[in-house]
Amino acid sequence: MRLTYANILTLSRIFIAPIFLAFILVGTSSSVTIGAILFGIAALTDWADGYLARKYEEVTEHGEYLDPLADKILTISAFVSFYLLDIMPLWMIILIVVRDFIVTVLRNVAEERGETMTTSFLAKLKTALQMIVIVVVLFLYWLSIFDEGLVATSRLLAMQDKAVMLLYSGVVWWSLFLLTLYTAVTGIDYVFRYRHLFRKANG
Repeated sequence: MRLTYANILTLSRIFIAPIFLAFILVGTSSSVTIGAILFGIAALTDWADGYLARKYEEVTEHGEYLDPLADKILTISAFVSFYLLDIMPLWMIILIVVRDFIVTVLRNVAEERGETMTTSFLAKLKTALQMIVIVVVLFLYWLSIFDEGLVATSRLLAMQDKAVMLLYSGVVWWSLFLLTLYTAVTGIDYVFRYRHLFRKANG
């Protein structure tokens, strides 16, 4: 694989994902702050790698394959942390992982058949929505565990209480549910659009 600037940024998301997860699970205000910053940086590379690839005309097959894979690894690491923090139920993560696995298998089959499986608009929107929801949930979690010794006003304490209530409320649960449902729909869309790959595989 030729290591272009875009591919290096893409690979950085894969390496950042477990580090981000570790910092989040430490559970201190400072570690969650670092973890959230790492996720933000990784999310920005998702935009930056595509921009650099187009600007320098370095769009490669490896990059087109690795980019969505890196997104999946990063977002799933965040969802796993939400499960371990009792924010997101396990079945949602399983559904997302199964969807991602099926799409990855399709990409592998397409590559073996000499086809290019382009990322659909629905999938790009899915990734953007996932990033937004993850950032919001991370912010609420960070605020909910903010070191009380550093909170100087009753207003900030009240904000912390509201963050805890919202984090474990129906609002966040339904947001994650709808996101999971939409993620599954994008997987069904891929299967439908590339169903001919299964016929070739069985033929």
